[in-house]
Order: sequence, then C-alpha cells, then structure tokens
Amino acid sequence: MLSFLSRARLGRHLAVSAVVPALVLSTGGAAVAATHTLTLTALNRSGAKVSVSATVVDLLTSSRYTVRTGKKKKLPKGNYAVLASITSGDATTLGGRTVKVSGSAKLTIDARAGRRVNLAVRPAPTGLSRNLSARICTRTGGADYDVEAYGDNLYVIPSTSRKLAFAALGTWSDSWGAADAYAVVHQTIGVPKSPTRTFTRSSLGSVSVVSRLGPAGSNYTDVAVQPIKRGCADDMYSGLWSADRPTRPQLRLSTGSWHIRSGTFATTKDNQTWNIGSYFAERKIVAGKSSSVRFYNAAWGPGPQLPITIRGRVMFGLNDMFTDPGFLRDGSEGGDKARATLTYKGKTVKTARDRGWEPEGTTLTYPVKKAGWYTLTNTATRYYPEITYPAGMLSTKSVVSYRFHTKPKSSALAEVNSVTMVPIGLNGWNKAPAGSTTNVALKLNRYAQDPDAKRGKNPKLKSLSTTMSADGGRTWRAVKVKKINGVWTAVVRNPGSGAVSLRARATYASGGYTDVTIYRAYGIA
Repeated sequence: MLSFLSRARLGRHLAVSAVVPALVLSTGGAAVAATHTLTLTALNRSGAKVSVSATVVDLLTSSRYTVRTGKKKKLPKGNYAVLASITSGDATTLGGRTVKVSGSAKLTIDARAGRRVNLAVRPAPTGLSRNLSARICTRTGGADYDVEAYGDNLYVIPSTSRKLAFAALGTWSDSWGAADAYAVVHQTIGVPKSPTRTFTRSSLGSVSVVSRLGPAGSNYTDVAVQPIKRGCADDMYSGLWSADRPTRPQLRLSTGSWHIRSGTFATTKDNQTWNIGSYFAERKIVAGKSSSVRFYNAAWGPGPQLPITIRGRVMFGLNDMFTDPGFLRDGSEGGDKARATLTYKGKTVKTARDRGWEPEGTTLTYPVKKAGWYTLTNTATRYYPEITYPAGMLSTKSVVSYRFHTKPKSSALAEVNSVTMVPIGLNGWNKAPAGSTTNVALKLNRYAQDPDAKRGKNPKLKSLSTTMSADGGRTWRAVKVKKINGVWTAVVRNPGSGAVSLRARATYASGGYTDVTIYRAYGIA
C-alpha cells in the first residue's frame, strides 16, 4: 500500500463540492459607522420564502462566509459573490450574484428566475441512463468556491458577472459496462441565459476503456470520469458503470482534458463495502481521435521507488510493492505487509518490518558508517485481513533487491534502475492460453526520488536476464530475452495450467544490480 492510503475506509465517491445555494441581489440602507451587514431572503420556484445557507465570498481577499437567510450577517465592507442552492420538490436551482456590502445590504434569491440546464448528444444515445450535474463557481483569483447539484431537474439563475462561472457535466451509460458510454462538459464565464448545449457525435473523441480482473483484491470494479484543467468544471464527477467481470466499452468524450478513473470495492467480513483501490488516467480528448486506457494489468510488482541516501542515511519505503505496471504513479490498492533488510559485506545491518496497515508508511533507514556496496531486499505479500481475496488472485507476493554503492555524508540516488514487467496479449482475466508464448516487456526506469538526492549518472546496463516458474517459485528456468521494436522483451513459453511467476535481473557495469520477482504474475487459461 502507498503511504497515502490509510486503513480507514475510502468513500464510495470521490470528493465533490457540497451542494450550496443560488442567488439574486439588491442593496439598500445607508452606511453605518464601521458596521456593514448583509441580509438574505430566498424564494423557491413557487415564490414561497425558504430557509437556506448561502456561501458568501469576498472578491478581494477570497475570504468565505456562511450566511443564513433572514438573519443579518456582519461583514467587512466590500464586494462579494453569493452562491446559493434552493430546492423545490425534485428541482434544484443554483444561483450566483455579486453584491456590494456597505451599510445594510439586502439580497433576494428568487429561484423563479432560474433557467433549465440541459445537455444532449446528437444522435441521442439509446438504451442508456443520463446523469446530469451543474455548478456555479466564484472567480476571485484566489481560492475559488462553488455550489453544485445533481439530477435531471436543474436550474441556474443567469448572471453576466465575470466573477462567476458555470459548468455542467452530462453522462450516459448502461451502468454495467456492456455498452458505449458518453460524457460531455459545457462551461461558460458568467451564468448563461440558456444553460443548454447539444454535442454532435462527430465533435467527440473516444477512449477504449479496458478493465481486466485477476490481480486486484476484489472482482468488483467501477469506472468514472472527471473533467480536469477546466476552471469551474474541474473534478466534477460522474460514475459510469460497475461490474464484476472484464469490460471494454468505448467512452465518447467532449474535447479537453479528462481523468478516467477506476476503483475496486470489496465486502468486508462484517458486510461493509470498502473502496480498497483507486486509479486514474489523464487523457486529452480531440474530436475524431481515439486513445485507450487499461486498468488492472497483470504483474503487479515493485514500483519505481529506488533506494536513496540523504545526508548519509539510506532510505527506502516498504509500501510500494504491488504496483500496476500501467499506473506506476497514478493510483494504488492498499493491502500488504513487508520485511526489508540492508546488508553490507554479507552481514545484515538493518531490518525493517511493516506488519500490515501500520498507521503510517514504513521506511527502512540506516546511517551509513562505511563506504561500500550495500544490498537492500524487500519482500512483500498481499494482506487485507478485513476482506477475503478472490480465489486464484494474481500477484500475491513480490521481492526486489538492489545492490548499490553509497558512503557516509552523501546525498544521492542509488545508481540502479527499477524494473517493470509487462506481459502482453493476455485476456480480460489476465490469462494466456495454455502452451502459448507470452512476450513480457522489461522496462527500466530511474525516476528522481527526492530533490536532495543527487541523481548522478545513470547505470550502464551490462546484462538483462529473466527466469520463469510454473510451480509457484519452487523451480525456475531461463527464458530468452531480446529486443522487440526497441524494447527488451522476455519470451515466455507458457505451461498447460496454473500461473506464471517471473524474475528479472538487470546487472550494471558498475557492479550493481536490480532483481525483481513477481509470484503469480499472470494466469493460464
């Protein structure tokens, strides 16, 4: 597990903005010495007074206040944006206005001024359910605030103020990933009088979204979308489908940048549903162009983390041992325990353990006393006592060893690479046909770990070898390694059943090496 994943249950949905209020305003009253107030009144779509809380934002300082209707609120003199949400039956009206507070200011928020929000795709998708959300945001140059609502009966109160912005997200899906899905975003500066838009299918781009099964700690996964780098529309969220089988629909999106997300969910032994993992892929969508994303790839193993020495102390985190090779830095699944050792001249000088679900991530640290060659080995197994793992789960254990040179008082990145193994051509369950041949790409990386650790020169590769096991690691046999289209690739002859474990070793001209083992890296159909 990565350190940012705590044992606490992750929420079913990603964080979204609270549904706050909508608006209209007027000012009145003479300035009273050093006392300035704002009084709000809210009317629903039937014209009746209702009680709401509004978010009030100082346009100069971005300071935020909460104002309840019917009560005077003391505020510093200045210009403000007011955000509010009013519910009338199954209808929600959002509004935003700017108001000058000087003396006694009054504002009436009238939901009857709201205009219906609508997004559509032409030709219209058939057999799919639509989800719609809308948002109004402040644009202050500092911290921005918003009010958001969900449902088919949404309204917004128009405003020409450039201190406000509007966004709407519409999605269409079958909820279980058997059909193509759609997601579109419409946004403006100011709140438009006509908050509607129809997107032609030719204006959309497409992403093939593949969700496999096998290595995840549960067979229940979902897919969602979030627009990003959009201003007001940033991180709006819509779940598209969830399934307990492999899926591969096309997702058709409006242009711009998106996060395509997937989470894994498991039922605990006391019948709670927990989010145990989350992954996201950024894609920039261009009309008429296609791309792809694949979640839950085979061969979860050690991530891109490398040993570092900072001010004479070797440091290595134990909790990066089951990384999806397609998402080296963009997500993780919690649940492992690990034991790491550091040896010098054959003697163990430091041991660190993570017994699973420690309050914080576990790090091996050791003050280097003598310059020389050190070997760091970390062994991890999957561990999530609150849930029962799926039968036949893949990537159950991983081991990594790094041999590197370091010395006292230094601050440097170890002169080694991480090694990631990527099996190619597997089915939706991350299995290869019995007796077939599977190419496994071997990817070497050396990412920076800490700005205080000098990168130094990259290691010069001396050799790269791979072995495989068809009996859970009891016996191993060598496999051929060659370059295919410029990528080092192990060519593995598959057994007739079971699963394939993989081990790769990269040795360097300096005398160092990287050794990676993944047990049950992929299955056999």
